[in-house]
Amino acid sequence: PILRAEQAAAQLFGTKRTLFSAGGCSLCIQAMLRLVAREGGKVIAGRNIHAAAVNAMALLGLEPVWVYPQRYTEERLIGRIAPADVAAALQWEEDVCAVYITSPDYFGVMSDIEGIAEVAHAHGVPLLVDNAHGAYLRFLQPSLHPLDLGADLCCDSAHKTLPVLTGGAYLHLSPTAPAQL
Repeated sequence: PILRAEQAAAQLFGTKRTLFSAGGCSLCIQAMLRLVAREGGKVIAGRNIHAAAVNAMALLGLEPVWVYPQRYTEERLIGRIAPADVAAALQWEEDVCAVYITSPDYFGVMSDIEGIAEVAHAHGVPLLVDNAHGAYLRFLQPSLHPLDLGADLCCDSAHKTLPVLTGGAYLHLSPTAPAQL
């Protein structure tokens, strides 16, 4: 029954594969980072990421390379991760195994996922998105879900923005994700 439910969710979200998590997005974040981890690897990461990602990187031996959100007048609390900043980090760093961002962030601010995906893919690295606060984005017209904008791996916290009890979350694998994921 779980496999059939995951297959139905994959069809609903338009993914290659969707896995359920009873450990919320924290478990999905750990899984995403484990899927891309390699010894001595670096992750270009937004400085507004969840502590679960920082902890997972430490345990997996991944080095975060921080990209700071750019603040705009209407976004007094945090800001957006800019594709140009991700591109600059990718040009300076070696051994990068992924780009990892949170969008929308905890205040609803959304980064340019499409632009960041283009930059990451041009450098041959996957884009991982913590979409914990945006599972509903798939159902907007047009869809603003990270997978529809170019992300390779994405987690959705169903218990935050969809009617799911306890720590229910989804780990999505894009249909266009690299084969090694």
